[in-house]
Amino acid sequence: MKETLLKIFKNETFVAVLLILFTTLITYGISIPRLGYYYDDWYLLWSGEVRGPGSLISLFSIDRPFMGVVYSVIYRLLGARIINWHLYALLWRFIGGAAFFWILRLVWPENRRLTAMMAVLFVVYPGFLSQPDAATKQNHLYGFGTALLSIAFMLQGVRSSRMVWKILHGLVSVILAANYLFIYEYMIGLEGMRLVLLGYVVFQDAFRGFWQFAWEVLKKWWPYPLAAAVFLGWRLFFFEGARAATDVSNLFSGYLDNLRHMLVRLFFETAKDFLDASVFAWFVKPYLLFSQAAYSSLGKALLIAALVVVLVWGYTCLHRRWWGTTTREDETAGLAKSFLWIGAAVTLFAVFPVILSGRQLDLFDAYKSYGLHPIGGVVLFVSGILLLFQPRVRQTVLIVLVALSVSTQILNADFWADHWKTQRETWWQLSWRAPDIRDDTVVVAYFPSGYRLQQDYEIFGPVGLIYRPGPADSPAIQAEVLNRDTVFDILTGEVRMNAVRDIRMKRDFRNLLLVSIPSTSSCMSIIDGALPVYSQWEDLIVKQVGEYSSLERVIPSGPSHTPPSEIFGPEPPHGWCYYYQKASLARQVGDWEQVGRIYDQVQAQGLEPADEVEMIPFVEGLVNIGRDEDARQVYQQWIKGRQKLRLPLCTRLEQDPGYPPGFNYDYEKINEILCGQ
Repeated sequence: MKETLLKIFKNETFVAVLLILFTTLITYGISIPRLGYYYDDWYLLWSGEVRGPGSLISLFSIDRPFMGVVYSVIYRLLGARIINWHLYALLWRFIGGAAFFWILRLVWPENRRLTAMMAVLFVVYPGFLSQPDAATKQNHLYGFGTALLSIAFMLQGVRSSRMVWKILHGLVSVILAANYLFIYEYMIGLEGMRLVLLGYVVFQDAFRGFWQFAWEVLKKWWPYPLAAAVFLGWRLFFFEGARAATDVSNLFSGYLDNLRHMLVRLFFETAKDFLDASVFAWFVKPYLLFSQAAYSSLGKALLIAALVVVLVWGYTCLHRRWWGTTTREDETAGLAKSFLWIGAAVTLFAVFPVILSGRQLDLFDAYKSYGLHPIGGVVLFVSGILLLFQPRVRQTVLIVLVALSVSTQILNADFWADHWKTQRETWWQLSWRAPDIRDDTVVVAYFPSGYRLQQDYEIFGPVGLIYRPGPADSPAIQAEVLNRDTVFDILTGEVRMNAVRDIRMKRDFRNLLLVSIPSTSSCMSIIDGALPVYSQWEDLIVKQVGEYSSLERVIPSGPSHTPPSEIFGPEPPHGWCYYYQKASLARQVGDWEQVGRIYDQVQAQGLEPADEVEMIPFVEGLVNIGRDEDARQVYQQWIKGRQKLRLPLCTRLEQDPGYPPGFNYDYEKINEILCGQ
């Protein structure tokens, strides 16, 4: 048994694959328990849960119909459980790394240690930072992974000596090529990677003339441009898209209307994105994340990076001991030249279709995925640069790049984890505060800086999954983000019709329920339009529309709706925010005795707010049950001297807010305590 294990671990390829696997698991797997759902995940989840997995086919029929079919199948397997999507995305991250490693070993079989190190760089590359957005980005990873597998199977067929294996490998390769093209059209630049690597492999056979070489390449390559031509023909002449971002006719019109500008843009943006992907990606985002990270987060990231470095160092030691050096220094110059021109060509092929389609790589936007499919070319190009250094310098720079990249991915995951923490705690707090919400309500949520929501489905998705999880064609509770456009809609009471893909919605802004999280340390609050109370950290845009928010949209009685744990995780501990939401709910119905009891509970437990505005409901409750001295004590400790908090509240308290007589709301006494000192 011992000898068998030793024999297995003396297999260099097996150890190299283990290195790639553990690098992937450490770099991305460690953060998975803290990650969740984000951005486009929410309309996918809402449709899959409320309309059923089959609805995902029609959901994507407007731009990438085959992706909808794949999504529908995968959703039936994974369901809505968070960890399933993250593990699935992690699997495809590893498959992509293993496929790239396979390609490298087929093209440069003698350079074993070098190709293993290149595969490690491929896995940890910091130019793609959307891995935590697993439910959405898994299809990018799947498309990219199948594209790399297609190239690997093609090269394996070329290397095979038996015709049956050539045919089988070629057939699988063509099927995988068609698969990824029909998922993401902008990845078509990977066909350039296929042609360059195929030409390089064929060139190694030393053909006598150019035409003989070209004929040999054409014989092996022809099925792939044919598959690409079929895809392009379908896309250009038969498929009728309904999404502006992927509408080919709109793109053509843009070029025809301003050809000179578009050609100049094409040249400069391609050059810029080449530099972004190949050079700046290793330093720009890492610098930003390192400069903003807390010491504890930075220490953790460096510690995890050190673990990956130890694995790389261990593989290097084993390689020297068991497998020896496979690249002589007199061969390095030629290898560097090959890596440089191949890497540059592959990277340019990858980024050019992205620029051509009106998009671009953005190193500052961690959500974008256009930095994924150029990774193979980038690693080849950077490896060519590394080979120009002396061996010791080369090894040092490699270790620095690996450590920097792993640290960047860990710090990036920390940001996504904080984003998810803010989201899930907000929706849990909403469920504590609002037992139910009326149909046709427009929930407008405003999150803290750095975690702002971008689209309405980031609100109607979670709200609908909590309050209306049953079958429906469209959300019963509507939503919108708060920005200067929607402020106008709220002020004018507009009724808007819109759609998210094939999800139709009607939003009546007269039915507004405004939800705000003023800072990352604040609890969620539902703004009461009759007497809006604002945190000293509240943005002006919230104050512009606060008076239009109606608490009548919240149904305060009946059974509460609990967020499904497979989506939102387990219920958070009942700390300060839980009691604040329950006190706010009691305030809504004028149950001041309950507010007083909750005040006594938090006092007994020693719970305190991080945002002083959250003590206002307790001041109101204590006054309205005759506990004026307790109310004054709360004022002295938490509110006195905070003019940004008091000014808007006291301005409104100058007159009776008009609560029903049954509320027994003593606005004069409350005004005296909060505003008269």
